[in-house]
Amino acid sequence: MRKQLLILLLTLPFLSGSLNAQFFNKVNWQENRHQLELGLGTSNFLGDLGGKDAIGTNDLQDLEISQFRFGFFIGHKYTLYKKLYLRSNFTFSRVSGDDNLTEERFRHNRNLHFRSNIFELNVMAEYEIPINFRKGHIYDLKGVNGWKAKGASFFVFAGVGVFYFNPKAQIDGQWIELRPLRTEGQGLPGGPKQYSRVSVSIPIGLSLTKRISDVLSLGIEVSYRYTFTDYIDDVSTVYYNPYDIALYNDNGQADAAAYLSNPSLGLEQGGVGNYATAPGQQRGDETDDDGYMLITLKAQYLLKDNGPRRKGARRKKFKRPSSRSKRIIF
Repeated sequence: MRKQLLILLLTLPFLSGSLNAQFFNKVNWQENRHQLELGLGTSNFLGDLGGKDAIGTNDLQDLEISQFRFGFFIGHKYTLYKKLYLRSNFTFSRVSGDDNLTEERFRHNRNLHFRSNIFELNVMAEYEIPINFRKGHIYDLKGVNGWKAKGASFFVFAGVGVFYFNPKAQIDGQWIELRPLRTEGQGLPGGPKQYSRVSVSIPIGLSLTKRISDVLSLGIEVSYRYTFTDYIDDVSTVYYNPYDIALYNDNGQADAAAYLSNPSLGLEQGGVGNYATAPGQQRGDETDDDGYMLITLKAQYLLKDNGPRRKGARRKKFKRPSSRSKRIIF
């Protein structure tokens, strides 16, 4: 499950060459631990809907380029020890999927689509790997040779997050929430239990940043979210009888619920009831949870402070010299 992406994210930083030289930072990490972060970019979805012209695999080869949408994050970064950091972010992602974009016949015939905004809070541990070393004078002292960094670094990170999602589909230009419609019979007799719109994510990723000044760094970040839900797109299990779905939807959306549970084009034969989309036939893949990714350009701003004062240290008081001069005896 998405092993290729995991391997890519974990091994890319080590392709930059030997990193055994010591990284020198002009700013003392103990005195300046806090940074603000902002990332702006795009997000995409890996799940049951859309994808390439084959049965979904939920990895990079199933990525639909046309479905990239807006995403951003804002947060705080705290230096734990030298190259080790703790990040806490708020992340927004818009994701979507559409079976009309694939030529794989069963998925195209299924004809489902969705979009959802995702709001996430996460905490991540991050490790810095300095790169781009050049030989020169350490600490700008002549005669003291060594290796100095040009200010570029790889960062790898992983953590845990909590996110909220709310899948919707469009009918006659109006976007309708899918969860209340019970499109797979959630909570109905013989159907699966109703799903929660709050779930847990495991964000992993890497970034490449370049220090522009003592306080400002710019870079690019790529991250992926493993999740513990298969309902970001409202698709997971099998088809439920649309007439029963309409019967249980007494909120004035019976027709919409019946249609959105099975809007198939009717082009595929076979299976139960001689239709590939008959009740009980596969609608999604419940064995593989959904995921989503972000690619962002990021900026980091260092909040400088005076650093911790040594314990027990006291400032010496300056004594004003006496106005009365003493007589000097020879």
